[in-house]
Amino acid sequence: MQVRVEGYDWSRFNGKQKKTVWLDKLSYDGAALHTDDAWIRACRDRGSLRPDNCSVTKAYHR
Repeated sequence: MQVRVEGYDWSRFNGKQKKTVWLDKLSYDGAALHTDDAWIRACRDRGSLRPDNCSVTKAYHR
């Protein structure tokens, strides 16, 4: 999974192959906690020689 909040670059959270993984992550940066917009996408890591495949980016607003 890749997650991005307003004003920051993409953060990557790795899972396990062929498994269901529950992600419950928190960013401890104080400025990132006060943003209203976030984007999330699921990506498949294809190694260092080939680019990753990512799903359509979904936007969230609170």
